[in-house]
Amino acid sequence: MSKKTKKLWAPNVYSLLFLLAVFAAILTWIIPAGSFERQTVDNVTEVIPGTFAFTEMQGQNPWDVFQAIVTGFKNQVSLILMILFVGAAVNMLAGTKAIDTIFTKLARAVKGKEEIAIFCVMAFMSLGGATGVFGNVTLVLIPIGIFLSQAMGFDKTLGFFMIFFGSFSGFNIGWANAGVLGIAQTIAELPIFSGLEVRLFFHAVNFILSYGFVILYLKQIKKDPKKSLNYEPGVDISTIMGDKEASKKMEDTVVTKEQVIAMLLMAAGLLTVVFGALNYQWGADKITATFFVVAIVMGIICYRDMNIAFNHFIKGCSSCVTAAFIVGFANGITVLMQNGGILDTIVYYLSIPINMFGPVVGAVLMYIADVIVSLFISSGSGQAAAVMPIMVPIADLTGITRQVAVQAFQFGDGFTNCIVPTVGTLMGGLGFAQLGYGKYLKKVMPLIIIQIALALIAIIVLQSIGWTGL
Repeated sequence: MSKKTKKLWAPNVYSLLFLLAVFAAILTWIIPAGSFERQTVDNVTEVIPGTFAFTEMQGQNPWDVFQAIVTGFKNQVSLILMILFVGAAVNMLAGTKAIDTIFTKLARAVKGKEEIAIFCVMAFMSLGGATGVFGNVTLVLIPIGIFLSQAMGFDKTLGFFMIFFGSFSGFNIGWANAGVLGIAQTIAELPIFSGLEVRLFFHAVNFILSYGFVILYLKQIKKDPKKSLNYEPGVDISTIMGDKEASKKMEDTVVTKEQVIAMLLMAAGLLTVVFGALNYQWGADKITATFFVVAIVMGIICYRDMNIAFNHFIKGCSSCVTAAFIVGFANGITVLMQNGGILDTIVYYLSIPINMFGPVVGAVLMYIADVIVSLFISSGSGQAAAVMPIMVPIADLTGITRQVAVQAFQFGDGFTNCIVPTVGTLMGGLGFAQLGYGKYLKKVMPLIIIQIALALIAIIVLQSIGWTGL
C-alpha cells in the first residue's frame, strides 16, 4: 500500500497579509497606543521628533480587521488603478506578439555573434524592467528567450538567463517603475521618479554585472557543453544544445505594421510619463490616464474594433488584479495599526536603536530589514505599501533622508527577487528551462552576493552625502 504524504501548508501572499492583519489587530491589545505630533512643510507631512506621547489603548476587534482592509483598498485606489491600467497596456502590447517577433528577427540578424544578440535582448529587457513594462510579462517572454537560445545552438538555461536577468537587472532598480518606485515615493511624499540620475547609474552597474554573468555562462558552455546546467550524466549533448526546428522557424518571421505601432505607442507612453513626472510632478492619476490612452489607441489600431479593444483592455486589467489587490491588503495592515494607535509606538521604539548608531548605520539596518521582509512579501508593490508607512517616519526621526529610505526598500526588495522561491516569475522560468532550484541557486549566489554588497555600499554613500534626489 502506498502511503499518502500530506503537503505542508504554506500561506500565499494574500493569506500571509490577512494573517498579518489579524496579528496587527492582536498587537493593538498588547502594545501601548501612542502618537507623534506632525507638521506639514512644503506639502510634506513630517513627524516632529521628541513629541511622542502615550495615549489611550484602542484595541481592534475582528470586525475592525475586515473594515480596515476595505479602508486600505479605498486609501490606495489611485495606486490600484495605476497598476491595473499600466498592466492592461503592457498585456495588450504582449498580445500583439511584437516583442516575440522583434526578438526572433534580432536573433536572425546577429546569427553567429551571440554576445551581441544577448546584449541587445538583455538591454531591451532591462529597459522594460526598469520602466515596469516587463514586471509580470517576463515569465511570458522566457519561452521566447529559450527558443532564441536553442536557435543559436545553446541550452535552455542560457535563454532563461538572458530574459530573466535582463528584465530584473532593470526591475531591481526600477527608476521609472510606477508600480513599485511610484508607490514607495508616493507614500514617502516624494515626487514620483525623483532621484533619476542616481538610479540610472545603479541601473547601468547592475546591467553590466548581469550581462557579464550571462556571458560567462555562455563561454563556459561553448567551451564545454557538459558545464550546461541542463546537462545530466549519460545525456546526449545534442539533445540539450540547440534545436534545428527553432532555427527554421526564424526564417519565416515577419514584423507587421501593427506591431511596430504598438511598440512606438508604448515607448511614447513611457516617455510621456517620465517627462510629466519629472517636470510637472505628475502623480498616479495622470500616469494612469496616460496608459489608458496608450491601451485604447493600441487596441483600436491593432485589433481594428473598439469593442475588441476594450475586451482586451479588461482582460489586461484582470491579469494584474493580484498585484493591485496586494496593495490594498497591505495598506489594511497600516490602517489597523493607525486605528489601534500602535503605528507611532512601533516607529518610536524602532527609532531608538537606529538613533543610537546614527543615520548611516541606521540606513544600513533599514536596508537589512527590507531584505528580511522581502523574503515573506515578494510583491514589490505590496512590500512598499506595507513597510514604507513605518520606514518614512523612522527616517524623519533618525535623520535618514526619505529618498535613501525609498532606495533601501528598492534594494531590499529587488535583489531577493532573483532567489526567493515565492517569486512566480523565477519558479515558472525555472520550469520552462527545466532547471532545478538548487542548481540555479548555487550558480547565481556569487552574483547576488556582489549585488547585495554593492547595494550596501551605495546606501552608506548616499546617506553620508545626505542624498534627497530632489
